[in-house]
Amino acid sequence: MKSYLALAWKELKAQKITAILILVAVIMSTIMTTVIGQSIGILQSMRIQQAAGLNGNRYATFHQLGKEQAQKLHEDDRLYDVGDTIFIGSTPLGNSSLSLYLREYHDNALSMYPAIGNVKEGRLPEEAIEITLSEDALQYLGLDAVIGDTVSLDLSVSVMDGSLSELEYSADFVLTGILESSYIGYASGTVEGIVGEGTAEELLPEEYLLYSTDFKTYDKQNFQSIIYALAEDLNVDERYIQYNWVLLDAIGISYDEAADSDTGTGFSFMTAACILVGVLVLLAAGLVIYNILKISITKRIKEYGTLRAIGGERGQIYRLVSLQLLILCGAGIPIGLLLGILSAKGVLIAATGLLNPDLFMANSTSELNSAINTASTVKLPMLFASIEVILLFALLAAFPAARYASHVSPTVAMSGQTVKIKRRIKRNRNIRNFEAYYARLNLKRGRGRTAVTILSLVMSITVFVALQSFTGLLDASSSVQDMYFSDYAVTNETVGIPSEAVKTLAENDAVESVSTTRLSVFMPGAGDILPFETDLSVQSHETLQLVNVDEAQLQIYAPNLSAQDKQALKDGTGCLVKNPIAFSYGDTTVQQTDLTVGDTIQLGDRTLPVLGLIDTAITINNDGFTNGVQLIVNDEIYCSLLGNDSYSEVYPTLQDNADTDTFESWLDSWCSNYPGTHWLSYLQSSNEMIESFEQIKMLCWVLIIFIGIIGILNIINTVYSNIHTRVGEIGMQRAIGMSAASLYKTFLWEGAYYGIIASVIGAVFGYVCCIFVGAAQTDALQLVAVPVMAIVEAAIISIVACLLATAIPLRSIARMSIVDSIETVE
Repeated sequence: MKSYLALAWKELKAQKITAILILVAVIMSTIMTTVIGQSIGILQSMRIQQAAGLNGNRYATFHQLGKEQAQKLHEDDRLYDVGDTIFIGSTPLGNSSLSLYLREYHDNALSMYPAIGNVKEGRLPEEAIEITLSEDALQYLGLDAVIGDTVSLDLSVSVMDGSLSELEYSADFVLTGILESSYIGYASGTVEGIVGEGTAEELLPEEYLLYSTDFKTYDKQNFQSIIYALAEDLNVDERYIQYNWVLLDAIGISYDEAADSDTGTGFSFMTAACILVGVLVLLAAGLVIYNILKISITKRIKEYGTLRAIGGERGQIYRLVSLQLLILCGAGIPIGLLLGILSAKGVLIAATGLLNPDLFMANSTSELNSAINTASTVKLPMLFASIEVILLFALLAAFPAARYASHVSPTVAMSGQTVKIKRRIKRNRNIRNFEAYYARLNLKRGRGRTAVTILSLVMSITVFVALQSFTGLLDASSSVQDMYFSDYAVTNETVGIPSEAVKTLAENDAVESVSTTRLSVFMPGAGDILPFETDLSVQSHETLQLVNVDEAQLQIYAPNLSAQDKQALKDGTGCLVKNPIAFSYGDTTVQQTDLTVGDTIQLGDRTLPVLGLIDTAITINNDGFTNGVQLIVNDEIYCSLLGNDSYSEVYPTLQDNADTDTFESWLDSWCSNYPGTHWLSYLQSSNEMIESFEQIKMLCWVLIIFIGIIGILNIINTVYSNIHTRVGEIGMQRAIGMSAASLYKTFLWEGAYYGIIASVIGAVFGYVCCIFVGAAQTDALQLVAVPVMAIVEAAIISIVACLLATAIPLRSIARMSIVDSIETVE
């Protein structure tokens, strides 16, 4: 032997089973950390594609631009994917609360909106006066049109600053194509139509021919400063800048309007949740290695004592242990990395074969797979992190035992570990189940080994529970779904919906709840006479609006209102205010009404203090806000001032098992009793967005199951190692009379105790992780619903895995002769 280090390889060959167990642990743990690292990039890419499909593949849009301003954006080398649209006009879609918006798309602008450009029949318009409409738009217009027919529309168009009066005109278009219905726009009350290039110049006067230009920035870090610089250069008012918050939040680009989002709050709960889940995965992987190596090294303390007795130094013991680990890690880590990379890509591509590629901006499954391949490029930082974690935990596992072996005297080390059991109170008691009692003694006898084994199981359970709740953070459509809060909107803008009718609606068996809004708009400057007295005088160009909402909507529009102020509003001793939107003409700021908290307003015979200000205007029928002052009061004040208790809009939400077709038939009949009443369903829009997330959710579940399988294998490996290192002990127990059946029961009880204790602790830790994940969704640290199913699934799987891991090695050990068991080296 030229060097004592050659003993490392000889020991590994002599202890093949232990070496294989450690090698398997290294490989599986490396696979798990690699799969997580690679999958994060893939899932994030899918989330970004989902966001782009929902609200456009753009970062921002400048509105109200002239042709020269738009051209400057095209020539700016800081921008890419620049595309122009021109608003041609809008028209109501029958009695549906929806409006058809016609736009002319230039350059690659249409490709930025994959949800609206899918042609079902015919082709997209190529020339002026050509048009394509969606199936639902044709249905609402009452047209039974085919390709080539003439479609006549009455349109209206206005400018955003109100400097020009609304232009109304009629136009005839040639239908060149029928688009697939897209329900995403229902959230804002719009359905999109496409006209051919040149239509705007032919139909619109020059002053109404304004561009909206979409773009992205190469520099994501300085996105906001670039926006400000562009706006200053082009003299674009801030109110004409639209941020695509869905995509920006998904990518993580910071922008000023993100005050309520994760990207604008520094170290957010979202960041904390991601770090938490990542640390859990790494700990779960590392503790498996720690446990197996700890058991293995502790078992070989006698060998280290022998080396010390024949002159081995402490440093040599450390180097010997390190070399053995490096040999195993050197063989296992590359294999784990390769299998992890292939597994992450393979399981995702296999899963996407079942998915709808349209929802991910792909025209086919092969195109979707290509996108996944692009997103799943090998991320070297994550690979190096995996290697570092595995090596770190391997060394941490080996050094404590090696340090003990190198510091104790050779005689003590060679005699092995001695265990002292202290009993504070000696008492006699009946043992009802000897095997269960003996299993508990075994757990107490090796407290360190028991604690580390249970801890490694706990981490696997915690990761399983946390990952299930973490999938919700990947839903980019959640912010869009927040735009509506019910399944339907039922509206009557003229005479309103009688309160008795709303009561009948709420009593329908299919309806779970009904929310309501009352809204009356007056324009004193245009000659409207108020039906009540008030000391509030608004500007001639402003409206005065009286509003009443129920408690459910109040929580949406004024979520931060204190309990005291809510009660005051409910009692009719105060009101809320929405101030007008400020605007200016050139350098001249237009005067506006500006109320503050604490001001008082006379309404009829009451004087109400302003309790708070709301930021979002309350509107009905998906209409925009007619600029002015909104006063939100309770129902008693509203009804007494107007002498009318009718509702402007109601929002029914259905039971989970409700038959929507039956309900909608009933709703049609119900609306017919109240002239001017119409309804709009958000269910199709909601279902489309839920479906888009279901694709990502399925991919997450594939990964969770895959990681769960790795976790189960690690549990089996850990428990198997625990039993395998006790072959001599088992042989001694059999030599003194323990039957094979009793042996089985004892170790099965040990496995059950491991699984049960780990499940309880893992459930607690998993719930704590769910609280942090929930905080990432709400940006507030608060209790969340206990994930009962996830905890039960993890507990059952862990207990079963522990029992299997106990029973399988015992079967082969029980067949060994007692002498062989006692004398076995392995």
